[in-house]
Amino acid sequence: MAKILGKHRGTVHRWLADYREGGIETVVEFGTSSGRKRAIPDWAVSSLKKQLEEPEGRFQRYTQIQHWLDITLGVQAEYATVHHLARYRLKAKLKVPRPRNRKQDEEKLEAFKKTSVMTCN
Repeated sequence: MAKILGKHRGTVHRWLADYREGGIETVVEFGTSSGRKRAIPDWAVSSLKKQLEEPEGRFQRYTQIQHWLDITLGVQAEYATVHHLARYRLKAKLKVPRPRNRKQDEEKLEAFKKTSVMTCN
């Protein structure tokens, strides 16, 4: 039966128990999820969102966000949770410039830019 409905067998058992106990009204009644609470509460998410919107770009790595949540707000969360929250739920992209070699000669770089041929596809 569970495969036909595309639901887990535990869900179907719960539906049947609800039906036996209170009839069809109990089964179709809209309820709240009994799932666990989020690791990072909504008030902390809104505070983080404000920090991420600041123009100076405070965070360069997700570990910095994780540390900020712990120290500033007292919210401890796993790296994967912080990454998923910042990257996918808040749509934040941490902008970090590419590393440059310390030995790179600026004059040669500018000369290369001037003499190289730009191609457009």
